[in-house]
Order: sequence, then structure tokens, then C-alpha cells
Amino acid sequence: MINKLSSFIARRPVLVASILTVLTIIPGYYAYKGLSLNVILEEMLPANSNNVELFLRFGEQFGGANTTLIEVKNKKGNIYNLDYLTKYKQIAEDVYYNKHTYRHLSQSLVLRKTKAISGGGGRVGVDALLWPDLPKTEQEMTRMRQFVNKQYRGLQVSNDETSAIVIADFRDEADKLEILNFFLDLREQYEGEDLEINFVGRPILLGYIYQSLDSVFNILAASLLIIAVILFMYFRTWVGVFIPMFTATVATIWGLGAMGAVSYNLDPLLILLPAFIFAIVLSHGVQFTTRILDNIAACEERPSHCREVTRDGLALLLVPSTAAIITDAAGFGVLGLVAIPSIESLAVICGLWLLSVVPALIFAASVMCLIKPPKSHKTGSILLNKLWGAVINMEDHAWTMVGATALLLVMGGWYSQNLTVGDTKGSAILWPEARFNKDVESINTRFSFLGTDIMQVYVEGEKDTMLDPSVYHQTEALDRYVYEHMSEVRPAISLVPIIKLINSVLFEGDPSYAIIPDTAEEVGFDIYMFRSRGEPGDFAAYTNKEWEIGNISFFLEDHSRPTIQKLRDNLDAFFANEKEVVSDAKFLYMGGQVGIVEALNEEIVNSNVKTMVAIAFVIFFCIVLYYRSVTTGLILLFSLATANSLTYAFMAWKEVGLNVSTLPLAALGVGLGVDYGIYMIDRIKEEYKNLGIKDVHEAIHQAFLTSGNAIFITAVTMIAPLIPWAVASPLRFQAEMGMLLALVLFMNMLGSLLFVPAAIAAFHPKALFKIKENAA
Repeated sequence: MINKLSSFIARRPVLVASILTVLTIIPGYYAYKGLSLNVILEEMLPANSNNVELFLRFGEQFGGANTTLIEVKNKKGNIYNLDYLTKYKQIAEDVYYNKHTYRHLSQSLVLRKTKAISGGGGRVGVDALLWPDLPKTEQEMTRMRQFVNKQYRGLQVSNDETSAIVIADFRDEADKLEILNFFLDLREQYEGEDLEINFVGRPILLGYIYQSLDSVFNILAASLLIIAVILFMYFRTWVGVFIPMFTATVATIWGLGAMGAVSYNLDPLLILLPAFIFAIVLSHGVQFTTRILDNIAACEERPSHCREVTRDGLALLLVPSTAAIITDAAGFGVLGLVAIPSIESLAVICGLWLLSVVPALIFAASVMCLIKPPKSHKTGSILLNKLWGAVINMEDHAWTMVGATALLLVMGGWYSQNLTVGDTKGSAILWPEARFNKDVESINTRFSFLGTDIMQVYVEGEKDTMLDPSVYHQTEALDRYVYEHMSEVRPAISLVPIIKLINSVLFEGDPSYAIIPDTAEEVGFDIYMFRSRGEPGDFAAYTNKEWEIGNISFFLEDHSRPTIQKLRDNLDAFFANEKEVVSDAKFLYMGGQVGIVEALNEEIVNSNVKTMVAIAFVIFFCIVLYYRSVTTGLILLFSLATANSLTYAFMAWKEVGLNVSTLPLAALGVGLGVDYGIYMIDRIKEEYKNLGIKDVHEAIHQAFLTSGNAIFITAVTMIAPLIPWAVASPLRFQAEMGMLLALVLFMNMLGSLLFVPAAIAAFHPKALFKIKENAA
């Protein structure tokens, strides 16, 4: 079948090339029209997660996922001067009136909802703190300071009184780059010698990611140029550059077209994924080109010779290529076990993408039959040949190499236990010195009641639940319990302190009455006093019109997995204590941004081992099916396991957490090692069978001089272009992923060039050499 297909391509290259050109234009169109680079929150939420269900039910009412904190800092004093407050008010109003904000969730000192509660002499005052006018006299400024110290110190005003905060929650469908530019414009307009503006939140982080895309495309262009230069230096002919890159480009168009056809939104952080798949396809293109140029002669005397060589090269390569591709696609398809919609879609699309390598190779073969063959070329390296001759002597060190690889597997597995899931403070996507991470540190260290990571507990019950005193007693007890058991969590934000303060004011400010009343009528009156003279919709941040739901917000210093797990453990312990549960209402947790992070972390933890075991099983099954050899399957699996353990060890060393972006790249790296190993084993088998070699070790040595060179140059071709990512990427994540991919390529190259041949020499799988032995 393969020989018939290869012969047909050699006889009808124009027809084949024409058909495949048309077929490539179609996905090219979809790639141009349908592919987008966005982060859609719903596509990243794990299915069947309680936290996600809570977010979808309550997110629009209470926000949390896109909460953004804006710190306005006076660099020359405290906030209690008119010049500062005037600028602060302008900034707060600009944020409030942004078209993408949920205005009922906005908070600042100058909004009408921010009340100064006072009383005495039979009078109760619940007045807006700084609305509609700012304090102008020293007496008014002193009065404002008293109210801030009483109600808002550490929450909306920093502990050192030099900063005030503005809180906004943005719609998820909003353009994040537009939001970032909005805040950058604010910074440019207002920041100077006397003022500093810091802003953090998920929309800001995503905006920085989108902002980096221009430089990312420049790095991609530089990487392609480096690839072309290395290929030309190796083959010394433009054909050696054109054919591999043509093959990879065609497959890439098909893959991106598949994404575009289903309107898939490629996560900007996964922009390296197409580059990585490009590397896989490029390796097949280099192997194919090497096969042809190894055997091509001067074609001027006999032009048909070029087509014959192309036909034979395709026939020899298509079987191992197809085996490697199917193994890659099946292994990557296992990522569909991860119950995150974006990764499930990615598994299917990238599986189809990898399968497109077969028609890409056929397309390249038809083009090779049509182009003018090179007058001169080379497919080897004197330096590499000397290297193989010097270090590759399987008779002497086969078992030593196997032992060294086993040691590396153990060491990598041991150190990879330090691999974390997710990240901690700020964002590991950006460099530590990035302004975003500095802003995170500023807010977390200067506001004792505020943090950059929010977790919400939702209260749900029947009508008028949020007027029930027992709800507030339980809320107060929960706040106290968490605060006593966790230094990483700030005091909760809820209606409790407001109700207690107003209740105290109703009794002439007597602090002994700063308690939660015992009746729903008294609670309702306290809340009515707080709501009075507010804007319509202001109270939606606390409950709905039927008073059926409410929320309690906890701010955390970081969103590391240990901190989140500790918080959940404390919440579980509190609600497991029957003495603490005094309300009939349901207290549902964990919501908000931290709840989403926990859901993602747990899905990654639960899926990582499951998917890696499944990938190993699928790869092992495919290899055994292809070679009819369990020993060969175990050899390749051992090589992949070693490369994977060292990859995870590297991630642990560089503190790169395992998340929805790194998991697909790590899984795809496993597949790349299969390609190299299959090519090496197939060439050893071919040399032993067809070239009259009577010794396995000589067959291995000859395989090094052919496929070994191609594997080495393919790896170098892809490792070198990753250097610009490591040194020039504005995103720490992409820089470290560039280093990670380089390590994956390097480790898999070493595995296929050193361990696989050594293991073949040591274990001598009979299925690979049975034809020779039977003949003997």
C-alpha cells in the first residue's frame, strides 16, 4: 500500500500537489478568519466543580473573578489634603464610569455608598463620607480622618494613611487590553512626583499578556530565521531549508485551520504550542529530506532518478512517520481526560493537527518531485561523525548507559516532588520585577484588611434570610474562627461590622451595644439606616431584592495551593462544629477568584498523574503494536519517563508551577521523544536487515551516521531558536517555557541517541532482528 502510494505520487506529482494546495487553502482561510487569541474564563473552568458552579450562580451579583484594586498613593504625605483628594476623586470617577465596570460593585471613598456613621444627643447620622463635596477646611479634614480611622483604616485607606484604594469589578467579556490601556492612561495622566498609582487584578494581568503579543510574534520570526540558517549550514542547499520548513508550515496551516474552523480561542500563553508542534513536524521534514539527499545522485544525466529517490525515501519514511504521528496524536488526545473545556478542545484539535503531518509529507514529496534538484549538498557533519566514532561504542558501555539513565530517572523523580501546582503571590507569568508584581506587594503589605486575592462565602436561604440575626451571628463567628487560625487571611468584609456600628450609634455610641441585634426588625432597621440616601442599586453588592442571598469576602495575602487548602480545611472544620452552626441558611464556599484557582489546581492535581499514566499506556500500546515487541516498548517508555521526570524536576527548580498552560506543553514533550526514538530504532532495524550488516553494533553505528545526524540537527535546529524566548520575552512564563521546551528537546535527543541504542545493544529485542536470525 505504501509503495503504491509513493509510486503514484512520483508519477503524478502535479496532480497531488494541486489537490493538496487546494486542500491547504481551505484551512488557511479558517486560520485567518476564525482563530483568535483570547482568554475566555468559561473555557478555563473545570467541569463539575462546586466552586465553578458557585461562581456561575453568584458571580454577576457579587463579582470576585475580575476584582481590580487601584491604589492611589501620596508620595509626599498622607491623604488628608485637598490636592490629593481632588486627584483621587477624579481617578475614582473615571474608574466608576468606565463602560466595562459593574458599578454596583465599585467601591471608593468618594462614592455615595461610602458612609460616615455618627450619632449622639438623640441624633443618628448616616452620611456620605466624601460625597458630593470634598472637605475644604481643616475642621472638615479632621472630621473625615476620624471617620476613616473608625471605619475604613486598613480597608479603603492604608495603615500608614498615605494611600486610598479604589475597587472595581469588570465584565468578563470586556477587552482586557483596552482595560489595561485605560489604567496606563490614568497612570500617565496623574502619576508624577507627588502621586503613584498601582493597580492589580485579573483583567490587568491579562492585559499585560495581550500587550506582549507583538514582541512574541517578533521572537517567532527571529526563531524561524535561526531555523533556516541552521538547516542551510547543515544541508548546504536551499532544498534542505525549503522542504523541512515547507512540511512544517503546511501542517501548521492545517492545525491552525482546524482551530479556526471551530472558532477555538488559543490562550496567548500557549502561543508556544504551535511552535512546539512545528518542531515535531520539522523533525519529520528533516528526516525526509535527509533520506532523499542521502541517496540522490547527479540528476542531470537521468532526471527520473530524483523522482525514484523521492519515491523510495517516502516509502521508507512514511511507515515510521505514521507510527510516530499516531503515537503522538493518541498520547496528546489523552489530555481530553482533563475536565477543563479549553484543554479538552486542545487535545482533539492538536491530535488532528499532528495527524496532518502525513498529508504534509506527501505534499512535500510531490513538490520535491517537481523542483530542480540541488547541484551540490551534504547531509552529514565531519565533526558529528568523529563524535559518534569517539563516544559510541555500545559493546563497552551499553549497560553503563542504561544504569546512568536509571539513575537520572530516580533523581528526576525525587526532585520533581518539589513541583508546585499553580503559583503564589502576584503572578509567575510576569517577571518578579514587573510593575504588576510590585503593585501586588505594595497593596498586600500596606492594607491590613485588604488583599489582592479574594475568596467569597455565599449565604443562601429563603426570603428575608439576610434579615435573620442568626445569619450575622454565624458570619461573625466564622470571621473570628478563620482570623484566629490563619494569619494569611484578612478579617472578613461583610455587613456585620456595619450593623454593629449602627446599633452602637443608636445607643449614643455606647461600645457595649456594638453587637448584632436579636430580632429581624432591629437588623432590618440598622440596614435601613445604612442604605438610606444611597444610589439605586448600591445594595446589590450585599444581597438581592428578596434578601435571599448574601456574601462574605475574605482577602488573602497569596493564592498558593497550601494557603488555599488551609483555608478550606478551616472552613470545613468550622461548619463541622455543630455549636458554631446557628443559622438555617446555607453557607456555600469557596467562591470568587480563589475558588476558581482552587478548582483549577485540584483538577490539575487529579488529572496530572491520570493523564501521564494514560499517555504512557497509549504510547506503550502503540509501540508494541508497531514493533511487535514488549521489550522495545519498555525501552522507549523508560526513555520518555526519564525525560519527563527531568522536565518536571527542571520546573520544580525554576519554580514553574503546573497549570492549565504548562500541562499541555509537558504532555506534548513526551510525544516528541517518541518520534526521535522511533526514527532511531527503525533505522537500526533497516541497517541490520537490508544493508548486509552482520553485527547489531555496526547497525547502530551506521544508524548514527544517518538518522542520528538528522535527529541531532533537528534538536539543535529547535533548541537554538528557543534562546530568543529565554532572553527577549517580556513574559517570565514564556521565557521559562522556552527553556523548558529546550530541555525537553535536549533530553529526548539524548535519550534517543544514547539510551535507546544502548538499551537495544544491551537487551537485543528479538522482534527487531528476527529476520536476520531466522535467515541464519
